[in-house]
Amino acid sequence: MPTVRIDDREVKVNAEDTILDAANKAGKWIPTLCYSPVISASGSCRICMVEIDRGDRRQLVTACNYPVRRDITVYVESETAVRARQGIMKLLLARSPESEELHLLAERMGVKGTPYPKVTESQRNCILCGMCILVCEEVIDVSAIGFSGRGVEKMVTTPFKLASEECIACGACAAICPVGTIKIRPHLDDGEVEISPFKSRVKLKKCKECGELMVPEPVTKKMLGKVDFTWKEYKERALLCPVCKRKKSAEALSLVESKRG
Repeated sequence: MPTVRIDDREVKVNAEDTILDAANKAGKWIPTLCYSPVISASGSCRICMVEIDRGDRRQLVTACNYPVRRDITVYVESETAVRARQGIMKLLLARSPESEELHLLAERMGVKGTPYPKVTESQRNCILCGMCILVCEEVIDVSAIGFSGRGVEKMVTTPFKLASEECIACGACAAICPVGTIKIRPHLDDGEVEISPFKSRVKLKKCKECGELMVPEPVTKKMLGKVDFTWKEYKERALLCPVCKRKKSAEALSLVESKRG
C-alpha cells in the first residue's frame, strides 16, 4: 500500500486511490466543487489544487482525480497551493457572483471577493464544472444536456437550446449542482414541473387513489421499466403517493393481524 505524506500527516492508501481519498483519510480538508462519488472525477473546477513533490521540482495537480500509485509527498497548505486555489475561487466568483454556496466556500478558503469583472447576466452563475452533464449521462442514462460553444460563450444547455424531449425532469442535475444554478420549478396549476434554466417541462404523475401530484411521469415510466417485479403489488404501489402507500400498508397489516386473531 502506498504511503501519502500530506503536510505533517502520513496515511497508507490503496493503489489507485486519489490524493483526495488520502486527504479525507488523514482528516485534511481540501475544497471541492465538481467532485461527487456518484460520477467520475474530472477535475474541471480546479478548486482542489495541491502540490506534489517530484524530487527536483513541485507540481500543481487536482486532488480529486490524481491517482496514488507510489509513495508521494503532498502539500495542501503550501503558499503556492493556497494561492492557486484562491486564484481559482476569485475567477469562479466572477463567473457565478450570486451563488450563496460559492460565497460560503470562498469564505472558508479566506477569499472575500474578486478583482475580476463579473460576467454578463446571460452567462451568470454556472461555473461550467459539468457535474450536471455527467450525472445525466452516467447515472440517469439520458444525456439530455451538454456543453455548447467555446471560450466565454461556453455554456451547459440542451440541443439547439430548446426544451429537451429527452429530459425526464428527475432533478438529478439540480441536486448535484454545487452552486445552485439549476432549479426545479413546479407549475402545479398546469400539473407540470420545469427544470430551469433548460426550460424542460413534463407532466407530473397523479396518485391513482387520491389524485395528488407526485413525481414526473417520465421518471415513473423509467423506474417501472427497470424494476424486476418479483412482488406483484409493487407496480400498483409505485403509482400511489406516500400518504396512500402508508394507508395501503396499514390496511394490509390490519388484515394480517385480523387473520392471526
